[in-house]
Amino acid sequence: MGWLVDRLPRKPFLIGAIGLWSAGTMVCGLAMQFPLMLMGRMLVAAGEAALAPVALSLIGDIFPRHQQGRALGFYFSGIVAGGGVSIIVGGWLLGPAGLYLLAPLMPHLAPWRRIFMFLAMVGTFMCVLALFVVHEPRRVHYVSGAPDGSPDASGRRQSRMVLLVTCLAVSTVSVIDNAVGAWAPYVMLRAFSVSAAHIGKILGGSLIVGGLTGVTIGGILSDRLMKGRGQDAFYAPIIMLLLVLVVLCLGGAAYNYMLALCMIMGIVALAGMCSTLGLNLILHLGTSRRRGFVTSFSFFLNVLVGAGLGPLLVPLALDMPLQITPITALSSVAAGAALVASGLFIAARYLSRNLSPA
Repeated sequence: MGWLVDRLPRKPFLIGAIGLWSAGTMVCGLAMQFPLMLMGRMLVAAGEAALAPVALSLIGDIFPRHQQGRALGFYFSGIVAGGGVSIIVGGWLLGPAGLYLLAPLMPHLAPWRRIFMFLAMVGTFMCVLALFVVHEPRRVHYVSGAPDGSPDASGRRQSRMVLLVTCLAVSTVSVIDNAVGAWAPYVMLRAFSVSAAHIGKILGGSLIVGGLTGVTIGGILSDRLMKGRGQDAFYAPIIMLLLVLVVLCLGGAAYNYMLALCMIMGIVALAGMCSTLGLNLILHLGTSRRRGFVTSFSFFLNVLVGAGLGPLLVPLALDMPLQITPITALSSVAAGAALVASGLFIAARYLSRNLSPA
């Protein structure tokens, strides 16, 4: 998909991705058997996977380099807010309010199925809106300071290695987001014996606030760094933020409800800053002609490493003979991922300094 985005008009891909997501959501709402539900979820995943490289490629051409950080932060804020709002609104719609949603139009469908149908209708509306509102921008080609800038083969290989290590570092940061998203509700329920309804409202709101704060500050900081010393200035702030995250995880918040809530919100905010800074760095490390491919590869690693390991590492930590509490397991996984990501960013910075000048 990224290879196609770099070579073909992106507006049809954008509309197609939204349409595919909407169709998959509708299939989920109508599915009466597991294979059909699985097919619907696969269509949803395909639409989501196609959207990211298209959106980031468009951002790279619509906004100048010194404004792309804020644009990325705004784009990611929609993802962050959507995740938190879905927990709150989803729970609300599964309650009494959901009994009336689209009930006159689809009286024979269960409330949870009507929620899927409602979301599919919203996606279809956005698809039609994009058809008239979104215009294909002229492709802007920047000269990258790292990849493909060196005329010799060894320089090109090393610049690609810088990009690869940076992508791995960002995907390791996504382990933190996925671990918190998957296990924070369970951790708070087990540690402090509060109701699920209370956790849904308070924790959902905290994740929204922390995530929005992180991606917004990360976007603003990205633009300031790009105006200053360029892409080389990104590494030190990211490493410092990750080390602050480690200290926060080890701060002993496991014994107080408010401290634990603040710790989780802080982890999400710091991880959001690092992810936004890291993805903006990846966009500038890759050439503008390969922006779609680079972002597709980065998001592939985020899913493979982040979504694959994040939810898995917490129960593995709980099964260890140390007999730690769930909140300690979550904070340990977040701290460990932050340390590994810091090491990868340090390695990428070291490789970048040894690049031959263009």
